[in-house]
Amino acid sequence: MSGVSFFCFLLFLGCSSFLFGFFGFFSFFFGLFFFLQSFLFFFFGFLFCFFTFFTRLFFFLFSFFGFFVCFFLYFTFSLFG
Repeated sequence: MSGVSFFCFLLFLGCSSFLFGFFGFFSFFFGLFFFLQSFLFFFFGFLFCFFTFFTRLFFFLFSFFGFFVCFFLYFTFSLFG
């Protein structure tokens, strides 16, 4: 029973990080919109695009690999637990 609760906890962490990365790409496009909208928001939009793109890409890749890590840990605990 503890392995199932541990798996649910890992699944919750994986889904939350995946949603964080997914909605982070919308903030990247929001910054891209300000970057292309006018020269007034040029600097703000460039910084917003640059920093959000790499941070959200990191979180997206982290959630993608974390999904496989969750299943690997679940099968490890189910086999040897």
